[in-house]
Amino acid sequence: MTTALERPLVQRALPHQFPLAAAAAASPTRVLLADRHHLFRSGLGALLDREEDLAVVAEAVGGEEAAAAASGVRPAVAVLGVDEEQPDPTAAARRLQHAAPGTAVLLLVPALPRTAQARRALVEGAAGVLLKDVQAPALIAAVRELARGGRVYDPRLVLEVVRATGQPGPLSRRELAVLGEIAEGSTVQEAAAALSLSPGTVRNYVSAAIAKTGARNRCDAIRIARECGWL
Repeated sequence: MTTALERPLVQRALPHQFPLAAAAAASPTRVLLADRHHLFRSGLGALLDREEDLAVVAEAVGGEEAAAAASGVRPAVAVLGVDEEQPDPTAAARRLQHAAPGTAVLLLVPALPRTAQARRALVEGAAGVLLKDVQAPALIAAVRELARGGRVYDPRLVLEVVRATGQPGPLSRRELAVLGEIAEGSTVQEAAAALSLSPGTVRNYVSAAIAKTGARNRCDAIRIARECGWL
């Protein structure tokens, strides 16, 4: 079972932003794969090709080869594998986006950078960033979300996503109100009474806050919200 910490942070596209999406729904999403390791690349291709709505149209070994291929096949999504020795993993993403404007790039990285500056560069340089050990269902869902115009990031990049996009935070006012009540020591029942909600609704808001922040539990969600300045 996937835990809240493993769920990617998703920024969904609004339907009116992509009016052609419905018309294109009948055609499989065109995907390009790039990674220097053949075994990883072929396994990823086999995984995505099993999905009826996804089609791997090209494979490449590195960033330059991926950019050249993308200019010809025009994929909707490019999945680029990153190695630890690559000093700037977003360089390949920029090169590909220049060669094929409109292609959404999903970076699969072996580990997240340690510095906030490098982490923010990842967020600003690609529509999606996930670890290479991401579970298969999450990866497939990420490719579909990027094809719809959304953005998907490892939940540990939540702060960098907020700063890069200028958003005040992923949590709604209700979710923040519920977390605020619980942070003050209220039980679910007490928070429900204070906010004129049912206990079930309070639990739903707590679950949503945990998922959106990539937290392990409600206490972790409160910690993240406080550190980000939302509470």
